[in-house]
Amino acid sequence: MKKTINLLGWIGVCLTILTLILTLLTTYQFTYVKYFNSYNTMQWCIFFTMIAWAGKMFDFKASHRDIICPITCIIIAIGTMFFIFMKVY
Repeated sequence: MKKTINLLGWIGVCLTILTLILTLLTTYQFTYVKYFNSYNTMQWCIFFTMIAWAGKMFDFKASHRDIICPITCIIIAIGTMFFIFMKVY
């Protein structure tokens, strides 16, 4: 189970990087890719990647100091969802 979550986290990172590159290329009109003409796709990729990384780093036996990273990932995911629902893209 832990290896699956780890793999999903790294797949999310790769997809987010690819989405970032395609969004920048489309935004600066180097090329046109239909789904990357706004930041909506990139925001969804960031959301799912942050949830996967929070799940990857979460440990029930961790101290209070070690739980800061998963909480930071969840806060970033919530912030991204806020911007998606406010239609900032």
